[in-house]
Amino acid sequence: MLAALFDSSLWTALAAAAVAAIASILFLRSRNFLYDSLALAATEIGLALLAAGIVAGAIAGRLAGGFWWTWDPRLTSALVGFLLYAPYLMLRRAIEEPTRRAASAAVVSIFALFDIPLIAVAVNWWLKRRTVSLPLSMGWTILPVALLGAALAWIRLRREQQRRAQDAERRTAQEI
Repeated sequence: MLAALFDSSLWTALAAAAVAAIASILFLRSRNFLYDSLALAATEIGLALLAAGIVAGAIAGRLAGGFWWTWDPRLTSALVGFLLYAPYLMLRRAIEEPTRRAASAAVVSIFALFDIPLIAVAVNWWLKRRTVSLPLSMGWTILPVALLGAALAWIRLRREQQRRAQDAERRTAQEI
């Protein structure tokens, strides 16, 4: 069960990363902040699912082999993916000006997505060299996790749009 939750969370987080990268590309082309909001929502939810997957994978490793961290290729690559996407949120907090913040975050999102295939190749290579690994078993859990991720991303997108509208009203009121 935990291994299935681990795999489902990772695949859903990968889909969120793809959505964030596509939204980032669209933002860089159009400068429409709706795409930036979508990229932010997808990245936040993807990171939360990735963290849940890492925890589930660590617990599954503990139950299967007695160790919390087994250096399983998928678990380790999930950690690398988390470490690639966490700076996205830090960067968004560090830059004040909205357009510059969104453009910089878009570049980080696109860069991080291009590293995902490298992680996948490394995992395949590592699995061929090692014999012990957690089984790949998503089963029925992929659909509920994906629906949960999509629903949370939708909610987060709406909240981000409301926050941006309030910020715009506040800036307009300060100018007057």
